[in-house]
Amino acid sequence: MPHTAHVTGDHNTVVQIAGDHNTVVLGRAFLALTRFEGQRHSNHPLSALSPYSRSTHLLGRDDELASLRAFLSSPQPISVRVLVGGGGSGKTRLALELCDQMQAEGWDTGFATGTEMERFFAGQNLSTWGWQNPTLVVVDYAAAKAQGLGHWLDELADRTASTPHPLRILLLERYADKDTGWWSTVFGGGWRALGKLAMVDPAEPVPIRPLSIQQDRLALLHNMLAIACPGKPITLPLDDPGFNQQLMQLSWAGDPLYLMMAAVAMAHFGKAQVLTLARTDLAAHVAKLEAERLKKMAKEHALPEALVLHLAACATLAQGIAEAELIPFVRDEQTALGWTSAPAALAELLRQALPQPHGIAPITPDVIGEAFVLHALRVNPGLTTVQRCHARVGHRVAETVIRCVQDFAETSPAPLAWLKAIVLGDRQDASALAALQASLPMLSLALWEVNLDVAQRMLFLLANNGSTDTAQRAGVLNNLALAQSEMGHHEPALETAQKAADLYRSLADQRPDVFLPDLATSLNKLEAMQSALGQLEPALETAQEAADFYRSLADHQPDVFRPNLAASLNNLAAMQSALCQHEPALQTAQEAVGLSRNLAAQRPDVFLPDLATSLNNLANCQSALCQHEPALKTAQEAVGLYRILAAQRSDVFLPDLAKTLNNLANRQSAMGQHEPALQTAQEAVGLRRSLAAQRPDVFLPNLARSMIVLALCTDKVQGAEPACKLAREAVKTLRPAFMQRPQAHGGLMLAMRDEYLKLCQSANQAPDNELIAPLTPYLPLPQPE
Repeated sequence: MPHTAHVTGDHNTVVQIAGDHNTVVLGRAFLALTRFEGQRHSNHPLSALSPYSRSTHLLGRDDELASLRAFLSSPQPISVRVLVGGGGSGKTRLALELCDQMQAEGWDTGFATGTEMERFFAGQNLSTWGWQNPTLVVVDYAAAKAQGLGHWLDELADRTASTPHPLRILLLERYADKDTGWWSTVFGGGWRALGKLAMVDPAEPVPIRPLSIQQDRLALLHNMLAIACPGKPITLPLDDPGFNQQLMQLSWAGDPLYLMMAAVAMAHFGKAQVLTLARTDLAAHVAKLEAERLKKMAKEHALPEALVLHLAACATLAQGIAEAELIPFVRDEQTALGWTSAPAALAELLRQALPQPHGIAPITPDVIGEAFVLHALRVNPGLTTVQRCHARVGHRVAETVIRCVQDFAETSPAPLAWLKAIVLGDRQDASALAALQASLPMLSLALWEVNLDVAQRMLFLLANNGSTDTAQRAGVLNNLALAQSEMGHHEPALETAQKAADLYRSLADQRPDVFLPDLATSLNKLEAMQSALGQLEPALETAQEAADFYRSLADHQPDVFRPNLAASLNNLAAMQSALCQHEPALQTAQEAVGLSRNLAAQRPDVFLPDLATSLNNLANCQSALCQHEPALKTAQEAVGLYRILAAQRSDVFLPDLAKTLNNLANRQSAMGQHEPALQTAQEAVGLRRSLAAQRPDVFLPNLARSMIVLALCTDKVQGAEPACKLAREAVKTLRPAFMQRPQAHGGLMLAMRDEYLKLCQSANQAPDNELIAPLTPYLPLPQPE
């Protein structure tokens, strides 16, 4: 029976404990927290894969739990942490474990579900919300709730000095970029932004790390095998070095969900074959098992199997269907597809197959649900189904499709086509576009084009709606500039970034206490656009101004702005070096490394990317001053860090790894280590070839840069003839981009052409004049030896 504690008085809190689902309701403007106790013992065949079932022991997360407990016990009255990781990385399971532990120690803990947050944010009296015990609120899928979270934190930022008990808010999401997307929606926003940022502990998103210890991976496999094969246990070859080595090398084996799915698949394919499957193969296999279960239930109830699968896919797209919407939803889908089965019978089957309180559940975990949607909609017209579901449900469908693109873009074009159709349908809806922009990860290659489209549409609507909100326009321009730059549209990106910086400068002149951070951020982006177009002197001036602003901000709020200062110093050092100011560049780079190293020592899970970037930059500065031995050592450290990062997030860090490998090859060559340099350069070219195959407009210039380095390394080991062939390919690769933007690529092309001509001479070969001749009007003639 639900139990309710009633209290009276103006400053009291009502706490309700609601039965099997263990919902705790806090405050006058109450917020219900759920711990999903009812899902611990689900009868669903695949429930063991759900984090809510807690079916296996939490393994390999001692460090993460210790860090989270330190976050809870910090002296701050109210603080927020952002935990990020890909689908299946274990964020939700970790948060559930933390809730269980802290509940046992007297805390009020739980998840604020999407439906509950919508109700809570719709209230007009959030400022009256209170809590009478130490409280932990977990918000999953934070991007989808960005607007409401921003308003809530606005209210909480005013109360940090007068709270009787600590409040901790843990936000879970796949990604977070501090300059764009949902992070800026939540933690930006006017004069309260600095107060909100001060609550974030740490000031950067915290990535959840893959399981890196072999024993943890094996133990999780073993635990899940016992659940998946209770009647015929599968014995793992624990003493087989080949099996263990393969398990440690698999890109997906560090993510708990994929290990658990692998255990399920082993029952069907055997141990060895499963270790050859890709992420998408594992998800598709488990999704097909779910499809077979639903088809069996449909057959038993004499209902159309294809229709049941279709309805389950729609429910998954919509992230569940409320009971009040269930019959209309079934009836509408039947009508659209031309089926005539009884809606009540279909609804009852869905209730049995996908039960959840007050409606039907989506198929989870996410990646399995996404694979199921792709499977179920492969026959029926998936595009029109997605459009119909989006029209009915709204942004929840867009969120599902965005995750589907992230997980399956490499194997299916359908999710991206669905997402583009959603954007097209929302083209006149400013609030829907803002929600899309908050949910779109800017760093995902598969979503770059969609990011650009959304940003352009938002700016168009803003201009045509007659908005006078300067800060809003500046923010939209900043997002558009970044999207244009990621797509390789450098001239428009520069123009857009300049407009954003000008707007933020006018705002900062009026309210520096509010808008100086925004101005500094926009200047960093402007410097990147200027540098990309070869405008080095303006870029240096912009970088210096941004660094000065961040130094001032870090003096007042070091915990918030030291990471930004380190990043801006990196940019400044790169510009100083590009303009041959080598001594100042070295000093600036050393300061950046010092800051980044201190930050990474405190929080390696957060600040290793910053340290890796700083080290790569420092190595270049050391090399420019002929400090070859220190430069080599620094470059090796940078590559080592990026290897770790790329193993965790290849979609984000592979470009950085390729860049540092390219620089390391140069450092090795300068030290006479020609064989290692050749191997390193070959690896860099291999990575950049794969990146250029995905996005040639963005990565071909970088590929050309790596190829000329490979040519020079080849010359040292294999001679001029094969090196000359590589150099010719490098010039040919860069030529289209150079002819389009000679100012941006002129320096690189000049160096590459001259190296190609030298290698031709060494190999006693005539240069390819058809290749070289079109470059002549843009480049000075080569100097005679």
